[in-house]
Amino acid sequence: MKILTVPSAKEEIRRLQTFITLVEAYEANSLEKWIIKEYAYTSSIREVVVRGNKRGFTPNGVELDHEFVKSVIAGSPRDELHRLVRANYRLRIKPSKRR
Repeated sequence: MKILTVPSAKEEIRRLQTFITLVEAYEANSLEKWIIKEYAYTSSIREVVVRGNKRGFTPNGVELDHEFVKSVIAGSPRDELHRLVRANYRLRIKPSKRR
């Protein structure tokens, strides 16, 4: 755990505010961008699939599924938010180091 100092706390606040601003301003004008934005809010592929199917999103006429959402998130980043979301996703799936 990192030792907390006022300067480090201020930097963390700036980092978090930048992320919030980026997500809120993100224009989800395609299914892929909508997936990136929803994952930024939920950090859950399952939740993105559920929300997408409730909205009737169908890539190539097929119901939205886990594999499609995962492929979008894990794919090559197309912008800054996608880069951050992909990095967060990779942290979540990284195998834990057990001894």
